[in-house]
Amino acid sequence: MPLEALPFVNWIFWATLTSGSLLVVGGTELFGGTTRGYRLFMAALLAGFAAVLLVSELNLSSVTWAGETAGLRRGLVWVFTGLVAAYLLASLARLPRSGLAIAAGATGILALASLAAGGETQSAPLFTAQLILAATALGAVNAAMLLGHWYLVTPKLSPTPLRRMMWVLLGSLVLQALAFLVAIVAISSGPLGGPIGWLTWLRLVAGILLPIGITLLAMLASRAASLQASTGLLYVGLALVMAGSIAGASLAYLTGVPV
Repeated sequence: MPLEALPFVNWIFWATLTSGSLLVVGGTELFGGTTRGYRLFMAALLAGFAAVLLVSELNLSSVTWAGETAGLRRGLVWVFTGLVAAYLLASLARLPRSGLAIAAGATGILALASLAAGGETQSAPLFTAQLILAATALGAVNAAMLLGHWYLVTPKLSPTPLRRMMWVLLGSLVLQALAFLVAIVAISSGPLGGPIGWLTWLRLVAGILLPIGITLLAMLASRAASLQASTGLLYVGLALVMAGSIAGASLAYLTGVPV
């Protein structure tokens, strides 16, 4: 992987984590069921994540790597940061905010798509799809894991919002597995072997398949009213999905195949 690509892997991680979390949290607010404390915490946390993404963006090279869409991507990141700040302020002021969270998340997705269109992989559409799925998976597992802590102090809180997030996580992971298969069959099976084959298998097994099993167990635990167990499983799921997302972005730039 060219050294110029390393900062982009970092950028992808923060962009997917923040954008996906905003979409999941904003969508959850539309249906209700979470506490004000959770909503404020998530708004503040995601504002911090957005700040990290902006710093990452400002330190990217726009000349030697993915330069074709650098201007558009940077503009979208600025808009994204502004929307996240507005979301935080609206949360503090008790103003309508779910639309701001969803708009910010959608803007982040557009920024990811603009990066994918930069021409550094063999399939920009498939890379875009993988980035979107990485965002929804990371966002769902992050939001669900953190929401799990609120059940420890608010026992009567409905488990429905948590279960919705886990369904989003499960769907995203299953679609990631399908996209992985499409990339290997339609583009190249090269990443499965050679000196970096271990990273590809790590991406598939630890980053997609194991989290699917963990999510199913967490869903079963939530139906058995064992929300503490669900939260513990989601901790493991978050670590694995994070590792898988980083491995996937690295492989896309190492091999050109967006797995």
